[in-house]
Amino acid sequence: MKLPEIRTGRLSLRPVLEQDLTDIVRLIDDYDVAKMLTTVPHPYALSDARDWYGQTAAEGRDGERAFAIDKGEGLIGVVSCGKPDGTPEFGYWLARRYWGQGLMTEAGKAVLVWHFDCSSGEPVLSGALDENRASLNVLTKLGFAEIGPYRLSIKSRGETLPATRMKLEPETYKRISGRSHERD
Repeated sequence: MKLPEIRTGRLSLRPVLEQDLTDIVRLIDDYDVAKMLTTVPHPYALSDARDWYGQTAAEGRDGERAFAIDKGEGLIGVVSCGKPDGTPEFGYWLARRYWGQGLMTEAGKAVLVWHFDCSSGEPVLSGALDENRASLNVLTKLGFAEIGPYRLSIKSRGETLPATRMKLEPETYKRISGRSHERD
């Protein structure tokens, strides 16, 4: 499935391109970013970015759908939603200098609208480390509800840490987005 370009009030969300990989390495190699993500090693190398890109760029039907977040100055983060292993998963990261500006909530809402418009309306799962209150707040603002504790293995730390699992139901999505989920 070819990803569209999505525009919001402040952002452009577009497919991640191979030329974005050097920006991804530069931004995600910040330990404060990497330490909150499950599969991201630290330090983060161009070979890591290439491996990830090879997985997300595949045109498989149900894989991760990764969008570059661009605020008019190039990639500043990534938001994704897809079904790598069954139930759709929602994930994201943002360069540290853009934290606290509401950008991830804006990008997340746009990607979830796209996802639900293109899907059969299954619930979407996500989660965050308990220490990452900002990320848990983003998920709550997007309509995700807590479904319970779980543990996340964080590659950059070499630890498994307490986290909160969350789910977004289609009915909640409809209410929050103001959209019906019927296809034309």
